[in-house]
Amino acid sequence: MTVNHDIAGSNPAPGAKQNFVWYNGFMTLTEEIKNLIEFPICSDEVKQRILTRLKQGNLTREENPVSHFCAYFLPYDPKAKKIFIGHHKKSGLWLSPGGHIDRGENLLNTVEREIKEELGITMRFPQNKQPELITITDIKHDVRPCKEHFDFWFFIETDGHDSKVDYAEYHEVHWVTVAEARQLIIDKQNLLALEKIENSHFRL
Repeated sequence: MTVNHDIAGSNPAPGAKQNFVWYNGFMTLTEEIKNLIEFPICSDEVKQRILTRLKQGNLTREENPVSHFCAYFLPYDPKAKKIFIGHHKKSGLWLSPGGHIDRGENLLNTVEREIKEELGITMRFPQNKQPELITITDIKHDVRPCKEHFDFWFFIETDGHDSKVDYAEYHEVHWVTVAEARQLIIDKQNLLALEKIENSHFRL
């Protein structure tokens, strides 16, 4: 990937509580999420469900394997007007890359880690980079414990030329047009992300 913002990430102070992240001061993951849902990147229904979930605490999969927060990153090439998707082994679905937020991470920490794990690329984003969409996935037909995902979507501009895909995660991956992606993707939240990126990044 050609994008590589080599800006140091934030580090919690020694002895800081889990889920604390540092900007100019410090902010819990809960506070970070509360700030983000004030932006027009989610529906009122999604906002209210997130606020209700935040009151319960234990936001990561390690703390609550049933209901937790996740970060997706959708690589896109604005010149070719294509996006990167993969046929995910665990879910059996065509999806954007991403994963669960780990304890002690903020959203960008998760995105940077997932890009490294799934595409083999080290990327550092400026701390003001924000998600462009927030969705909720209700998982009903799955033997795994995950039943509710709160998903924050980041769109990553790249041509993908230097990525090294981890095929432990995928059956196959492809760069496809949005129209082609719609023929493969059935997940509602991923389809919402397609619509968002088409309207915000691929329109002339």
